[in-house]
Amino acid sequence: MTTEKNIVIEQHKRFSKSTLWRIQKDYFDRAGVSAWVNQVPFYITCNPFIAKSYARIFLGFMRDWMAKHPETRQHPFYILEIGAGSGRFTFYFVTALHQMMQQAGMHDVRVCHVMSDFTRSNMQYWEKHHAIQPLVEKGWVEFAIYDMEAERPITLVQSKTHLDHTTLINPLTVIGNYIFDTSLNDLFGVREEALYELTTSLETPQDNMDGNTPIEMEKVKVHYDAKKVASEFYGDPLIDNILEKYRSELQDTVFLLPIGAFHALGFLRKLANNRLLLLSTDKGNGALHTLDGATTPPIYFHGCFFSAMVNFHAIGEYMQNAGGEYCLQTPRKGIKTAVFSCGFGLSDMGETQRALSDWVEGMSPADYFTLHRRMSDTFNECQLDTIAAHMQLAGWDPHIYMKLASRVRTLIKDTDRDTLNFMTAGMHQLAANFYDMPKTDCVLFEVGLFFHTLKNYAEAAKYYTQARHFMPENYSLSYNLGLCLHYLDNDTAALTHFRYALALNPDAKEVQEWITHIEQEKDALPLMKEE
Repeated sequence: MTTEKNIVIEQHKRFSKSTLWRIQKDYFDRAGVSAWVNQVPFYITCNPFIAKSYARIFLGFMRDWMAKHPETRQHPFYILEIGAGSGRFTFYFVTALHQMMQQAGMHDVRVCHVMSDFTRSNMQYWEKHHAIQPLVEKGWVEFAIYDMEAERPITLVQSKTHLDHTTLINPLTVIGNYIFDTSLNDLFGVREEALYELTTSLETPQDNMDGNTPIEMEKVKVHYDAKKVASEFYGDPLIDNILEKYRSELQDTVFLLPIGAFHALGFLRKLANNRLLLLSTDKGNGALHTLDGATTPPIYFHGCFFSAMVNFHAIGEYMQNAGGEYCLQTPRKGIKTAVFSCGFGLSDMGETQRALSDWVEGMSPADYFTLHRRMSDTFNECQLDTIAAHMQLAGWDPHIYMKLASRVRTLIKDTDRDTLNFMTAGMHQLAANFYDMPKTDCVLFEVGLFFHTLKNYAEAAKYYTQARHFMPENYSLSYNLGLCLHYLDNDTAALTHFRYALALNPDAKEVQEWITHIEQEKDALPLMKEE
């Protein structure tokens, strides 16, 4: 198997025991939040649309649960977000949920959203983040270290509360977006109604190794060997029943079994008195027939990490075997959203079912993203009314607005009053949705530019001032803020910002002219009064 320039990393390993998982975990631990800036895709599951969809589902579930169990209203509902990563989803979800709860009159219901990750580096980022801190201060958000591969106590950092059967009186809700695609999997195949395990061997060019670790995952070659096994492979009926189902119902194929998800859910079930609600969106397979006919394992390498197609059907079967139900959206192109329960059913929960019908089977995150992707291709052809409608659907998402801000400004002067008023109202929500991350542009500055273009200098100055915290040494920001303050008859403050702009760009003639103009006007004022 080894060529002259390649070296063998490992041979004939069960896939869940492969060194690939260690390499990947080390990368996320080392990179921290910068992983989401440089390599890991995250927007598709970290936007206001999906956050509001989840909030609607969870709100319906709480109302159904309290209607069936009125006494539980006195106890908090805990949400454990696995692999919270950058924290952007948390910000949008928690904000949307509490707005909905206020509108529904649920002032006395307590909800604690627990951001978790296996690495401390991400938690350090959340603790200092301008958008997360207020949520923590209100008691809406807590932090915890949680490693899906380890059965260790989950302790909340702020309150020191342990998540266990004594504190989880209500079902534990688990959110896992873009997490199961990078968690442990085993590989199996079915051929002629026989079950096979696929073990893996890895090799890579010598110059792609740094010690015992490959530098670029794309250069790692994976070889598979199949050996026939029995359906009672794990000695756990909840899992082995799935293998038997696949052996008897699938044709010639290979498939992933999300053993990491099973182990994590098994541990969380024990903590939560066997009552879980799980919401997850990822790339994956949501129906049994979609697993048929595969010839190669659906594993993808990206830079320093890899991912796999999530077998949502297997997770659903596991939760059903544990006494629950599941809702998988109709197969469609793109990401999949799935909702699972354990220890109770979903079919007799009216508000939950309506939310699932509307926001999983109906306008799902996958459908939204398909529309958004098409809109992104045509933004420069759209008029402002179309852009405003898309921004409304997107929940006034800063990520989207940054792609079309210049187009908006060019359209302002020729836009009808109703559309302009609609956009103007949306700008405030857009600013409120700003979640700063390394290397991201500041939408507050763009909101300031919008109002500046409308000659609404007071609003422009307000947002320019807020933007200074995120871009303190920006010439355009200081210059524009100086202009707005001048038009607001505050030349003392305007001069301060013009002079700072000049310090940042000493060759800027326009700012030099404004400083001279204002200083000359100030010198002339006493003479005018004497006359």
